[in-house]
Amino acid sequence: MPAPTSDESSTMSLRETPAPDPSDVEANMRWMRDREQLKMLYQRYAFGVDSGRFDIVRSVFHPDCVVSGTLEEGSLDPYLKGIEEGLKQWDATMHMMGNQYVEIDGDQGRVETWVVGYHMEAPGSPLDHLVLGLRYQDDVVRVGDDWKIIRRNTVKQWHTGPFPRPSLGPPLYPRPGSGAASS
Repeated sequence: MPAPTSDESSTMSLRETPAPDPSDVEANMRWMRDREQLKMLYQRYAFGVDSGRFDIVRSVFHPDCVVSGTLEEGSLDPYLKGIEEGLKQWDATMHMMGNQYVEIDGDQGRVETWVVGYHMEAPGSPLDHLVLGLRYQDDVVRVGDDWKIIRRNTVKQWHTGPFPRPSLGPPLYPRPGSGAASS
C-alpha cells in the first residue's frame, strides 16, 4: 500500500475496502474480525489515554511508529512522553472515537478514525475546557494476530477552548494516580 501524498494526508476521502463476496464465508469472517480488532485498537488507545495507562497506549503502536501529531512529531518514545506530560495539565480527558474508515491489503492497511477529545480544566481554572475534533490517519500492520499503528498523522479539524493550552505554571491540582497526596 503506497504512502499517501501530503495532499492525501490532509484532505478527506472515503476510502474503504469492500466486503468480500457473501458466498466466501472464510473471507467474510476474516474481514469482520480484522475490522473488530482495529476498532478495539482505537478503544484501547482512548482508554489508555483517558485513564493515564500509558502501557496500554504504547501497546497499540508498533515500536517503529512515526507520529505527526497536532503539536509534535517524531518517533514513538518522545511523542508518547510528550502526550503523557501534556495530559497532566488537565483534570480529566475523554476521547470519543467516531467514524472509522478501513482499507486492508493483506497484513497492512490504512485506518482513518474521527475523534472528539474533551480536555477538562480543574474547578476554578481561569481557562475554558478544550474540545478537539481530530482525524487519526494511520497506517497499520498485522503483528501476529493483532494490529499495530506504524505511522500516525493527526489532522485537527476544529477546536473550542485554548489550543495550544497556555502555560499557567505548575498545575494547581494533582491528577489522580500522580503520586501526590490527596485531601
